[in-house]
Parts: sequence; structure tokens; C-alpha cells
Amino acid sequence: MPVKVAQSSFRDRTQEFQSVAERLRKSFSSGADQNGPSSSTSRVDEHRSVVAHQSEFNRRASKIGFGIHQTSLKLSKLAKLAKRTSVFDDPTMEIQELTVVIKQDITALNSAVVDLQLFCNSRNEGGVSSDTSSHSTTVVDDLKNRLMSATKEFKEVLTMRTENLKVHENRRQLFSSTASKDSPNPFIRQRPLAAKSATGASNSLPQWANGSASSSQLFPR
Repeated sequence: MPVKVAQSSFRDRTQEFQSVAERLRKSFSSGADQNGPSSSTSRVDEHRSVVAHQSEFNRRASKIGFGIHQTSLKLSKLAKLAKRTSVFDDPTMEIQELTVVIKQDITALNSAVVDLQLFCNSRNEGGVSSDTSSHSTTVVDDLKNRLMSATKEFKEVLTMRTENLKVHENRRQLFSSTASKDSPNPFIRQRPLAAKSATGASNSLPQWANGSASSSQLFPR
């Protein structure tokens, strides 16, 4: 039997498909041109800014920490000098010079910590991550505590120095008063001794040396 072949009707839609694909390609391309490069550039710039701020923050914090460490070493030296209680070994000039230097260091460090706090606040308001903000705040608080401890130690050393000066002054006055009592004028003490010696000598003279007997009685003619 003859087989009937079913004739299917179809339409060539290749051109239509290519047209749609071209429109989609142009659409994606225009969207990438409008949003892709600009947004990518902005993200790169933002990342560079965050890195630059973080590097500056670390540099300042490191410098302040080193300054506090150096000031602590000076405080240790000042404390050793202030503990000297000898009247004849009092390094007054060295203590005064070191005290002035430490005061200047603490003043400069206080200003640096305040500036770092302001810099940290500006970074936090700039939209940095919460982890970065928390880390920066922790670093600033730690520097503040270290500087406060150094300032407190400095005040305690100055108080100890004042007390030692009072002790030195009392010892000096006591030494002066004791020396004046124990060492009077030696000539004043020797005068009555000389008079007593003269009296004793006159009483102990022999009769022939005394003017009471005449020479005629001792040596008759």
C-alpha cells in the first residue's frame, strides 16, 4: 500500500531569532557601559580610600604608642632619682630637667590622641565596616588608658619627690642644730681651764719659790 507522507508546515524563523539576539546583546552591552565601568571604578576608588585611611590610622597609632613607651622609660628613671634620700647625693638638676621633658611629652601625646580620636570618628562616619570601626575604637581606647596611667605615675613621682625634699630639709636643719650645740667656741672652754691651772700651779709652788718667805731666811748670810 502506498504510504502517505504527512506534510508538516514550518516557517523559517532564523532571521527573527537573530534579530532578538542582537537586541538582547545591545541591551546588555548598553547596560554594562552605563553601570559596569562607573560602578567598578567607584568601588575601586572607595577601596583605595579605605586602605589609605587605615594606613594613616595605623601610622599615627604606632607613633603614639612608641611615644608613650619612651615616656614610661623616662618616668622609671625619674622615679629612681626621686627615691634618693641622701642629703649629700641629691640630683636636683637632673630631676628638674627630666621633669620638664616628661611634661612636654605628655602634653604632646595628649594632643596626638585627641587628633587620632577625631580621625577615627571621621573614618567611622565614612561608611567603613563595623569590624574596622570596632578595631579602631579599641586601639584609641587602649592608647588613652596607657597615657592616663603614665600621667598618674608622673604625678605620683612628683609627690614622692616633694616628700623627699621635706625629709631632706628636716635632716639638714637637725644636722645644723646638732652641730651648733656640740661644737662651741674652744677658746671659751679653755679660759677657765687656764685659770684653774694657774691657780693650781701657784698653790703647788715650793716655799722657796713663793714670795711669802724672804731670801734671808732661806739662805742665811
